Amino acid sequence: MELQGRTALVTGFAGAIGSVIATSLANAGCDVIGVDKVKHDIVRMSIDEIKAESKRNVKYFQCDLINKEDIHKVFQDLKSGDVDILVNAAGRLSINKIEDLSDDVWDEDIGLNLTAPFVLIKLVIGLMKDKGWGRIINISSILGIKATGSISSYIASKTGLIGLTRAVAVECADKGVTCNAICPTVVDTPYSYWKELRGNKGGD
Repeated sequence: MELQGRTALVTGFAGAIGSVIATSLANAGCDVIGVDKVKHDIVRMSIDEIKAESKRNVKYFQCDLINKEDIHKVFQDLKSGDVDILVNAAGRLSINKIEDLSDDVWDEDIGLNLTAPFVLIKLVIGLMKDKGWGRIINISSILGIKATGSISSYIASKTGLIGLTRAVAVECADKGVTCNAICPTVVDTPYSYWKELRGNKGGD
């Protein structure tokens, strides 16, 4: 896979999944724009390692993806046309029986897992169409296809993300822009570490 001259924006850059995706894209020739809510000094080592290994440019933006204003602030410093590849890898999972799930937690899960990808796609897709080339990759979950108990907000958001992916793919089918969803099962990540780091109920 040769992606020389392309630029990829990866959300969830500080997470175990996002960091591996960013590294892989950089090694394939992409410049990388990382977006996550953690402070810059926490990801400084990862940025330096990616730069040293791939010799590619890496930028990082601290951004609370649940906050739409924060996303738009990132794009005040970033040209939408600079993004050739968008990977929506940020995510969170909250465990609660549906009768115990608060409205706020529901809103936050839907906000990060579904609304943020929508906002980011909306910001980049017009110029991708104009250029006649773009790649959008949404990290959904096997739980977007089947269900289990006590994680209703996660299942709803990941199912919605698959639906959004289908809609974007159809809309862009003749524009040189593709949109795909990846639906992994359980991924072996240092879950408890990222949970503590992010200060919420889940990540990756």
